[in-house]
Amino acid sequence: MLDTKGKILSAACDIYLEHGSKGMSMRKVASKAGITPTAIYRHYDSKEALHHQVLMDGFRKFGSYLYPTIAGASPLEQLNQAADAFFRFATEQTRYYELLFLTMDSTNEIKVDKVLQREALATYQFIINSVKACMSAGILKDDNPEEVAMLLLSACNGFFGLYVSKKFEGTQQEMKAKYDRIYQRILRGLAA
Repeated sequence: MLDTKGKILSAACDIYLEHGSKGMSMRKVASKAGITPTAIYRHYDSKEALHHQVLMDGFRKFGSYLYPTIAGASPLEQLNQAADAFFRFATEQTRYYELLFLTMDSTNEIKVDKVLQREALATYQFIINSVKACMSAGILKDDNPEEVAMLLLSACNGFFGLYVSKKFEGTQQEMKAKYDRIYQRILRGLAA
């Protein structure tokens, strides 16, 4: 059972995804959360503060999936675990996945908000560092680590973009098998 703050964030995330940041109002959030509009102001000073918190929670949740992969035994294992973490995040936290990776509203907010920008860049830098480690270990061809990280993220994100937009269907197990095969094909092309 969610507490009031959790209900507010959940409702805000749903409305944000359905109507974008411009279509989100404190009244809509309150109605969806089953509370009064004034109750929101006990937790958030403004609509902008609520937007900010929804995005921060999304990045922190993504990080909670991604950062434990650093415990992998080798750079390649870490990179593989990061790809697996991306899959789990996209399938287990679909609302946050859509919010962070598929909506333009969040992209625009991240560009202007320095705190959000730092959170977004931290997860991206984590992938770049994993790619660099694989290149240094001779696992991947020596190349531009940022561009290779971008390629890997683009492939993972593109896969889920197609899935979310119903371009292909299947069970989660079938989807995971396709995802793994696509990811492995890309890695084989990048292998040293």
